[in-house]
Amino acid sequence: MLTLPLNEIDKQEALRYMGCPGAPDASLLAVVSDCEEKLRRAVLPGVVYRVLPLCRENGVLSAGGMVLAGEDIARHLAECDRIILMAATLSGQADQLIHRVGISDMTRSLAMDALASAGIEQVCNRAEECFREQLPEVYFTWRFSPGYGDLPLALQPEILQLLDAQKRLGLTVTPEHILIPRKSVTAIIGLADHPLKKGARGCATCRMRENCMFRKGGTHC
Repeated sequence: MLTLPLNEIDKQEALRYMGCPGAPDASLLAVVSDCEEKLRRAVLPGVVYRVLPLCRENGVLSAGGMVLAGEDIARHLAECDRIILMAATLSGQADQLIHRVGISDMTRSLAMDALASAGIEQVCNRAEECFREQLPEVYFTWRFSPGYGDLPLALQPEILQLLDAQKRLGLTVTPEHILIPRKSVTAIIGLADHPLKKGARGCATCRMRENCMFRKGGTHC
């Protein structure tokens, strides 16, 4: 398990999530700065992971007994022989803080939510840096999460079980396959002993691309 404290959350990224691509006014920046400090002090970020061999048998791709269904994940891992399976969370404190401030101040709640989204992405990025430090001779794909392309969200319970994430992180999943705490991520990173071709990433594989507020605004998440 990795414990990766947030020294600072990218406020500009949070503002972008809030729909503020330009320079914010002083009052909004003050709110975001105050929320960033409170959120950073409250959360307990954690990451659990396993390295698992990939199995290809009778046209079925699997890892750790979990079937990785879909053409997109098959393409993503086509040149790999193993994966890192990971789960990351900011902890339930993030959800509690977002809910608590939302009772009386929706602007602060929105800022907290956006900061938490930026924060969990930073935790995942830092975890990936740690993986690369531990495996310096190995080549990595980018992170691929359930819900990207045609990789089903229904994999979430199996991923959490393989990682013992409920016990180790307090991470659970609803019947609708939503992770709890909400500011949490599961992902698959392909590994190989040779250079990998860059695959499609972002909007090309996102199932929300037709309704995405970022794309409508001419940017991306």
